[in-house]
Amino acid sequence: MKTIYLIAIVVATIVVVGIGVVFGVGSVLSAEEITVRHGTKSGAILLNLRNSGFLADCLIGADVYGVTKDGKRRDMETELHDMVMEGGVMKMRRVDKICVEPLSTVRMRGTATDGEHVMIFGDVHGIDHYVVLLKFQSGKTLSFRAEAPTTMGEELYEHEHEHE
Repeated sequence: MKTIYLIAIVVATIVVVGIGVVFGVGSVLSAEEITVRHGTKSGAILLNLRNSGFLADCLIGADVYGVTKDGKRRDMETELHDMVMEGGVMKMRRVDKICVEPLSTVRMRGTATDGEHVMIFGDVHGIDHYVVLLKFQSGKTLSFRAEAPTTMGEELYEHEHEHE
C-alpha cells in the first residue's frame, strides 16, 4: 500500500512540475530572417516570428525608431498590417494582432500568402538601421535591430490603403 501511495505522490509531483513549466515558460519568441523594405514615406519590417514555447501568444504592437547615418534618432509611427487579395486586387489592412501558435512560426513577409508585417510611417530617407520593440499580449517584449535597405523598394508600400 505504501508503494502505491509513493508512486501516486511521485506522479502527481511530476504532473504539477510539468504544468508549472508549461505555464511558467509560456511563449518563447524570436525574430528570424529580418528584412526591411522602404517606400517613399513608409516602409515595412518583414520577419519570421517564431514561438518555441508551449503557449500561443499574439503580437499586439510595435515601437520603432530609425537611426540615421549620422547617429540621430528618428521615431516612426507603426501599425500591424496584413495583405489580402480581394477581387484580384491586393489590399493592405491594419490588424489588431498577429498570433503565433505554440511551437510554430508566422511568416510576416508582406506578400499575398504571408501578408502580415509591421508597417512603419515617417521619413525613411537616410536611415541606417531600425531599433524594433515588439509587444505581445502576454506582456513579453522582443527587441532587435533591423538594417535599412540601401535602395528604395517596390511600389507595394507607396500607396494609400484602407483600414478595415
